[in-house]
Amino acid sequence: MEVSLDVVNFKEELDRIEKEMAVLANEDIDYLVKYGTEQLRVVTPVDTGKARAGWDFELNFKDTKGYRTSRIFNEVEYIDVLNTGHSQQAPKYFIEQTLSRIGLITQ
Repeated sequence: MEVSLDVVNFKEELDRIEKEMAVLANEDIDYLVKYGTEQLRVVTPVDTGKARAGWDFELNFKDTKGYRTSRIFNEVEYIDVLNTGHSQQAPKYFIEQTLSRIGLITQ
């Protein structure tokens, strides 16, 4: 038995699906970036609180197909020192461990 399927306006349907995928992917990205930023605040060692308060994020549209580009950042000058194990309050590479655990980066 042979089954065939004719799709009317195939190109338009593919475009619609791609746009829908971008919307759904962007919702996931937004959530993960915000959640990741919160988690980094929680695990960042605290002395003065400056490094913990330094976490922030940006959500941008850069791609012509509508997929989001985002970044989590901390502009405190010594965040890299903390991340390499300077504090006893957090393990080495706590940033990478946190982002890997929630699926924002892969090992």
